[in-house]
Amino acid sequence: MNFQGFTIQVTIISVFGISLFAAGFAATLAYGVVKITSPAKSQHIPVGNILISGTSSSNATNHCSVSVIINGVKPYQQAKPTGSKGPNDYSNWTFAATPKYGTIKAGINKITAKYSCLPNVNLTKFYSVNVTGVPAKGQAILPTPANHAKATGGAFPPSLPSVNPSIVNESKHSKILKSSN
Repeated sequence: MNFQGFTIQVTIISVFGISLFAAGFAATLAYGVVKITSPAKSQHIPVGNILISGTSSSNATNHCSVSVIINGVKPYQQAKPTGSKGPNDYSNWTFAATPKYGTIKAGINKITAKYSCLPNVNLTKFYSVNVTGVPAKGQAILPTPANHAKATGGAFPPSLPSVNPSIVNESKHSKILKSSN
């Protein structure tokens, strides 16, 4: 009889332990999901301003929020909650990247969303996508000033007019004074 009682007791503890583990795992999943839905990973997008959007496991009452950085430029910028349950519902969110903060540049760009629930629940999750910035149709990527100087052989464009040397006659306009030490 004692053996059967022991078996029952172990079974109850095991089931209770699994229930606690499952509840903790579900809570972690429920409070720790963030995803960038647009733009998609590896997408080619026009350089410049962009609207970034995504989803998270946030709701109007859990005090969690989403913020975004582009190419590691900190600080993180607060996304705008667009969920249907009020002004604190980050279940859906957007972030408008503009020159004031940062834009998509030519080449590879990393966009990171940060989901944080502070101070009540010390939980922070991240989600990143890499996208490739490409010129839009008819949009040229301008060279940097350093590249321009190398291309033209100097800091000035080659089309500057030359100065007529007969206009300046140094000997008529100034005297050079020599001092003896």
